[in-house]
This record gives sequence, C-alpha cells and structure tokens, in this order.
Amino acid sequence: MVGCEPKDEVVTNDPDVVLRFSADTVLFDTVFVTQGSVTRRLKVYNPQKNAVRISSISLGGANVSPYKLIINGQETPIANNLELRGQDSLYILVRVNINPAAQNQPFLVADSIVFQTNGNQQNVKLVAYGQDAVFHQKGVIGNTTWAAGKPHVLLDTVLLREGTTLTIEKGARIFATNKAVLLINGTLQVKGTPEERVTFSGIRREPAYVNAPGQWEGIRILAGSQNNTIRYADIRNTIRGLRIGNPGKGGTLVEGCAIQYAFLDGIVAFTSDVKVVNTLIQNCGQYSFGGLGGGNYEVLYSTLVNYQNQLQRETPAFVIADFIPGTDIRDQPTRLRLGNSIVHSDGSNYINEVLLEGNISTEVAHNILRTDAYKNTLNSNGNLLNIDPKFKDVRKQDFSLDTLSPASGAALPLPGIGKDLKGLNRSSTKPDIGAFERTVD
Repeated sequence: MVGCEPKDEVVTNDPDVVLRFSADTVLFDTVFVTQGSVTRRLKVYNPQKNAVRISSISLGGANVSPYKLIINGQETPIANNLELRGQDSLYILVRVNINPAAQNQPFLVADSIVFQTNGNQQNVKLVAYGQDAVFHQKGVIGNTTWAAGKPHVLLDTVLLREGTTLTIEKGARIFATNKAVLLINGTLQVKGTPEERVTFSGIRREPAYVNAPGQWEGIRILAGSQNNTIRYADIRNTIRGLRIGNPGKGGTLVEGCAIQYAFLDGIVAFTSDVKVVNTLIQNCGQYSFGGLGGGNYEVLYSTLVNYQNQLQRETPAFVIADFIPGTDIRDQPTRLRLGNSIVHSDGSNYINEVLLEGNISTEVAHNILRTDAYKNTLNSNGNLLNIDPKFKDVRKQDFSLDTLSPASGAALPLPGIGKDLKGLNRSSTKPDIGAFERTVD
C-alpha cells in the first residue's frame, strides 16, 4: 500500500532539502506610519519530487514585529507543521504597520520570515521604509500653514473655511488617499520655488502608481475663494488637478507648475479668472485646460501635451466656451489670451486640439497648435500650426525642446516673465515657446 502512494505525497526527511522562494527580500516602498501598507505576496516552492514538512514559518521579531503574516487565510506570527507536496507551492501574504518616530527622513524597518525544514533554517528578508507624517482627517480648517519636513497625508475631505488662508511652504509634500479632496473656500497660497517644489500626489509609492491617474480627487477652488496663488507645484494622479469655480472673485494664478496624469481634467474653470504661466499640463483624460461659462483666461509660456497617453480622450485638449454644457449658463462674457504656448499631441485621432465656442474676445499669438478646424483663422500672429514641436524625448516624457525645435526663439517677450518652469532665465529678445526655455547641452 505504501508503494502505491504518489511520491509527491510521501514526506521526505532528507536534511539536504531546501525550499525556494519567489524573492529573497520582500521590499515595501515608503510606508507612512500608523497607516499600514499594501499587501505583498511571497511564493514558497518545494522543488523536490517528495513532499516536505515545514516545521515552522515564523517572524524573526515574533509578536513584537511590525510585520504580519497571513498563511492559509489566517493572520499569525507563526505556523507549524505545514506539509507541502512535491513540486507544489504556497503563498504567504505580508503586511507591515510602522510605529511613529520623531524624525522627518525615511527610516528602515527590517525583519525576516524564518523557515525550519528538516533541521535546516532559511530566511527571507522583510524591508520597509517608514516615514512619520502629519495626517489630516476629514474636517474644516482655518488659517494654517503646512510646513516642509514631515509629509502631509490627506485621508479624506479637507475644507478651508471662507476668509482664511492655507499657506503651503516650499518643499512641502502632500500625499492623498483615494477619498481625499482639498476644498478651498478661502485663499490658497502655495509657495514652491524652482529649487524646492511643492508636490501633491497619490499615497501609493510603488513604481506602477507614479504615473497612474485617478488616485485622489484633486484641488477644488470653491465659490467663496479668492486671490489664490499656486507656484512651482507638481500636482499628479488626480481625477481633476484643479477645478475652479469662483465667479466674480479674485483670480487664480498657476505659475511654474506641472499638472500630470489627471483622469479627467488638468485644469477646468467655470466663469472664473485664471492665469497660467510656465506650466506643463500632461496626459489628461479630458481637457488639459478648459474654461467654460465665460470668464477671463490667460495661458502664457505653457506646454499642454498628450503623448503616449493611456487614457482614451474624447475632447480637445484646449477648450474655451461662453457656456456650460447641460446648463442654462450661456452667452457669458469671455476673454482668452493664449500666447507663447504649445498645444499638441501624438497619433492621428486628435487633429483638433483647440476648440473655441461662442462669442470670445481672443488674443492668440506665437503658439504652436495642432488644429485643422482653425488652420485658416489662427495661421497669423506668429502662430505655427500642425508642425512637430520637436521635444527632446517624448518616450521619456521629456517635453523640453530639442535643438531643432521650431519653438526655439519664436516667442514674443512678455514683461514680467523672465524665467521658465525650471527657473531658468528666458531670453530677453527671442525667448522660446512653451514652458521650457531651451538650454545648450
């Protein structure tokens, strides 16, 4: 009867037996303390023809370890006497929760999973980088400053009360969960610099999420808000980067920013005053810039692009209209100043990246635009239509200018704008079109 038992079910006591693992180290990217982490998976494989009995699977730190193991569906720091058939495998799920530490820089938290099999001991390392942070729960805030140093983590809706100011200092980092939205009904002052930019992004730090859209709601400028300034900030991974709706109030200035990977709009404004300078808006699922229901819009020295965009767009990148679709708001006073900017994309699906609808007072000059609809009406005032801007390397998402770019030296100098998105000086006589002034390699 024993001779008829399959080899993969016969347990071997061979002391030379070893297990194989899908990785020798389970690595977690930055984990914000007290918030836990995503789950990692480790595959344990028995390469022998015979079954093996794993005497124990345990955490080196036992019950005091910040790591948690889930083995056969149960969370436990140790599991005993697990049989693994020949050439079979099992999965272990690993989580980590890091206790707060009074330091601003990432710190290392390590442990190991220890396997005991036939008297042999094997280890798989567990490594996580933890970081203490300032957590913002759902609620209403007044006058406050978010400093650099510790990251700020938005866990839910944070509303700035009307008549108050939120100041975000240079170098500050803001991470947001999928429930998070920053509502501004007061005044937002983002004080980044070219050397110390402010960053807004999703909370997930794995490489696969760096360019992933829709990880958090974004920033909304509400009806009571006024006199907002957002300088040298990177706003990524949102549903909408900036949604602005404050008719009749002091405007919003967006300068030196990069707004990237929005599931819907990079910037969309309703009957509002918005000025965008030296800004990159990249790979959005709907509008890169939309001004609807009238308003005053200036887009200067900016680069609005969709290259290798994984989102399926159904709208032009740049849209200005004196009405709001689906509402009774129509025929509103509308002014557009579009200058020294690039609106472009790759592929053959979007030959019209500009849409101007309604009675609009326009000043459109010295731009590179992709448009078939306006090829006979916007082909003056220094505009260059339907030509390749020749960016340095779109495969690497580098939208600075190549040495042969037609944007080089083709802009009109504008008073008060002497630097580009990176803080480089612009030519005083022949600056470049777009957010980036070309530098000599």
